[in-house]
Parts: sequence; structure tokens; C-alpha cells
Amino acid sequence: MRNKTFITLFMAMLLFAMACNKSDIENQGQRIDSIENSMKSIVKQLQSLVFIPEYNDGYIHVDGTKTITLQYRVEPKKLTSKLVEYGKQLALEGKSGTQSPTLSINNFSGDDLSGVLNLSVTPGSGFEYNGNYAFSLVFSDNVSSFASAYTPVFVVVHPTAMTISFVGIQDISQPFLVGNTYQVQAHFTPAYATETGVIWTSSNTDAATIDANGVLTPVNNGKTTITAVSTDNPELKYNVTITITGGDIPVNPDNGTGQDQAE
Repeated sequence: MRNKTFITLFMAMLLFAMACNKSDIENQGQRIDSIENSMKSIVKQLQSLVFIPEYNDGYIHVDGTKTITLQYRVEPKKLTSKLVEYGKQLALEGKSGTQSPTLSINNFSGDDLSGVLNLSVTPGSGFEYNGNYAFSLVFSDNVSSFASAYTPVFVVVHPTAMTISFVGIQDISQPFLVGNTYQVQAHFTPAYATETGVIWTSSNTDAATIDANGVLTPVNNGKTTITAVSTDNPELKYNVTITITGGDIPVNPDNGTGQDQAE
């Protein structure tokens, strides 16, 4: 009787264990299906990612190894959080593969309300000013992958020195004449510097003025110092002093000369 009872209990426990294992397997299968469906959703989502340029030129601006923020617009917005959830499976890949300089993703954020995926990215060394670089945002889950459209790279080059010149004027020690206008230009080192903004000033606006485009307008006899300051680096500047002539010449009552007699 005892043996029969033991066998009955053993069989019951075995059947229960088998049922549990079957349930666990089914649950595990459902989890795998759920993950696969999520992955498929991510891949589908990547097909609608659009790079949002910080600048009007639509480029990724790389300035040395300074960390930059890249943004991608996500449609539909509700999948933005899914991209963040699987963010570690996102990477930025260049056209030339491993030989290209890298853009490494440090972290990522985004929400379904804004529909914008934010990537904090650090450029690797090796970006040359004349390099033809472009990167795409790639998702890969070791089963399937998708790469978004390529976005070109603009490499920022800062000037290290500057000079200025007057168009058509070889000898600036010669006087500049009232009634004329002169174009002033800034020249940077290296010649391929990209940050070439300049602020122009005249120390004596009674003698001559200069506008934001470097157009010099002599106003009256005198001297003035024309200064160019780099907007990229205010410590980078250059100046020259010029003489203005040809303005009104006062009448000399002692000798009877006037404007029409003066040379």
C-alpha cells in the first residue's frame, strides 16, 4: 500500500514538473517572440530617421575631438523611447569603414512627445579638412540591421594668424582719398581655415568709417587705425594706420587761397 502511494505521489510530482517546464518554455518562447517583434519595430523605425542639422548647411560639424550633439527626428514619435531602450545597438558608421575617423556615441536620450533622438557623440582623431566624410546611423541586433541615410561631415578649421589688405592698393602709406571707397580683406593662416568671420573697426570715424563687410569710406582729412578682429578668436587681430586726404581745405584769408587753389 505504501509503495503504491509513493508511486502515485512520484508520478504526480513528475507530471507537475513537466507542466512547469512546458509553461516555462512557452513563456520563454513568448519573451523571445516579443523581443524579435521589438527588434523588427526598431528596424522599421530606423527607416524613418531623419538627421536634424544644427546648421543650415545640413552637415555634421566636427571640431577636433570636441563632443557634439546630433539629433534625429523620429516618425512615428511614439517609437522614440524604443530607440532609447535599444540605444546600445546604435552606432555611427562612416562610408570607408574602419579606415575612416570615428564618431563614437557616448549616450542617448529622447522621448515620445518630442519625437527627437539625441546622441552625444565624440569624434575620433584623424578628420582632415579636405576629407570626404559621411556617416549613417546604424542599428544591428546580430540578426538584422539597417543604416539610415548618410549625412556629410564639415570639418571645422580654426585660424592661427591673420593679416589684412586693401583691394587694388599696393602701398598703404599713400593717402586714401575722400570721395572714394575701398574694399578691405582679411587673410587667414592656414589658408583653408573655415572660421573666417571678422569684426571691423575704425579708431577715428571722423576720418573714415568701415562697415561689417570691410568697405572703407574716407570721410575727412586725418588718420585712423583700421582693425580686424577674428570672431572665432578675439585675441587674433590685425591693424594698420592709414592717412585720409582730399577733404575740405579751409580758406586762408592771409594769402587769399581757397579750395579751388589748393593742390
